Amino acid sequence: MLLAALLALAQSGAAGALVHESRVIELPDEAVAYIPASAGPHPALLVLLHGAGRQRLTMVQHFEAEADARGILLLAPTSRGPTWDAVAIGERMPSPDSPLANELAHRFSGSRDEKRVDAAIANLSKIVPVDRSRTVLAGFSDGATFALAMGMSRYEQFAAVIAWSPGIAIESDAPARGRRVFVSHGRQDPLLKYDTTCGDIVPLLQQEGAKVTFLPFNGVHEAPTPVKDAFLDAVFGRSPASQAAPLPSTVATCVTALPETPVY
Repeated sequence: MLLAALLALAQSGAAGALVHESRVIELPDEAVAYIPASAGPHPALLVLLHGAGRQRLTMVQHFEAEADARGILLLAPTSRGPTWDAVAIGERMPSPDSPLANELAHRFSGSRDEKRVDAAIANLSKIVPVDRSRTVLAGFSDGATFALAMGMSRYEQFAAVIAWSPGIAIESDAPARGRRVFVSHGRQDPLLKYDTTCGDIVPLLQQEGAKVTFLPFNGVHEAPTPVKDAFLDAVFGRSPASQAAPLPSTVATCVTALPETPVY
């Protein structure tokens, strides 16, 4: 793929070279950015948070075509540990002796990985004049959980937050009321449960004052192209190549059984 060729150039010290007018840039702390040839002078930015395993290049590869079609930049920061720190804390076994510790494990007030993400955005902005009013934080799996925790902070200036298949409800200490949040989850997901997203995560976001769009679909632990396109259309404008159907106008109720007419 184009991405592989570009990354090889970046690793050999030619990160600024143009290949077919698109390029990959390696940034500090293992962050990677993709700049499509279609990007304008002040492009929008999609920040992509990986799942467990720190596969940030996989995130860029999955969204490379969307970046080309929409003219948006991609930025894939990397967690310091195997997964994002707030997620690792939230996944610890509850302590029967410390209810306060259990509560704090599911509350976000900032973290070292948040600073890594912020630093990656700042470092990219030194190279490309990113449009911060069109900067969107997105993630898949553990990255989706962290995107919701970080993205709902009023101290973070994101136009919207996207979470494909999150796994833990983490409360924000200072929620950004009115922020647009888009969440999807497969009803048959065997890894991170649909019922957690539907019954815990989405209600928490609503309590925090987010403008929530929840898109359940019949599938597993994935972000199908129509679901992915639906959210990107909503935050960046519709792409001619989009496979998305209209988004639901109301938040779906928590129903695990398949509907007679699936949304997707």
